[in-house]
Amino acid sequence: MTHQHFPASTLRAYAEGALTDADAIEDHLLDCTDCRRLVNESALDDPLVQQVRTGLTALPPQPPRPSRWRRLRVLLNAAPAVRGAWLFTVLATLAGAVAADLLGGPGGGVGPWWSEHGSALLLVAPALPVLGVALCFGRLGDPAYEITASTASGGLRLVLWRTLSVLLTTVPATVLVGTVTGRVTATAWLLPCLALTAMTLALGSLLRIEAAATAIAVGWLVVAVGPLLADRVPVVLDRPLPLLWSALIAVSAFVLFLHRTTFHDSRS
Repeated sequence: MTHQHFPASTLRAYAEGALTDADAIEDHLLDCTDCRRLVNESALDDPLVQQVRTGLTALPPQPPRPSRWRRLRVLLNAAPAVRGAWLFTVLATLAGAVAADLLGGPGGGVGPWWSEHGSALLLVAPALPVLGVALCFGRLGDPAYEITASTASGGLRLVLWRTLSVLLTTVPATVLVGTVTGRVTATAWLLPCLALTAMTLALGSLLRIEAAATAIAVGWLVVAVGPLLADRVPVVLDRPLPLLWSALIAVSAFVLFLHRTTFHDSRS
């Protein structure tokens, strides 16, 4: 029977479920394309199938799939650190640093170097993006970070995009404030800023990113403010040190590459 076609009436009865013994037909359908086509055509004539098809055609049109830029914007805006609140925080912090400079800052209590070369803006600018990085991907700033990090656009890719968004708000604002006040040039703080941010990401691939940001910020205060309190000149503020900061950026990028998958982990 497997080499002969079944009558159309038999195939129609099989499609309608009216046959009690359909083993022979099913064996035949495995090898016969023509009979399978007749069975499919008979199934389409079933009233229930037609009702379902009518219902499907009556469904409202599906919304268009969001563009890649739209999906990225949603992921970026999921964290408060990259919304208007972060920009307000940046401006408020920079305004406080400028006010401290105008009022004389710590004054002579930290030695003559500060009176001639020091600036609160120089102390704040390098470490400011570190806070933004912690807020934009940690539990503090993104309550849904575990869900976000597990998406296809999550992990290191999301961290880098959000870090870029933090830098795009922090760096221009700091450059503008420094230019207006005339006390600090971008060359004095930009490389340290990028180095501290890169170190935060690298350490964040090994620890919780909030803990990494805290450690980097505290470390910066120790090496920048500590010498001032001891009436000594802070080397990291007095000299550009491009080789040091560039080396730290390169090492941090290498560490980040080695541990690039850890940001999908719940520890990040």
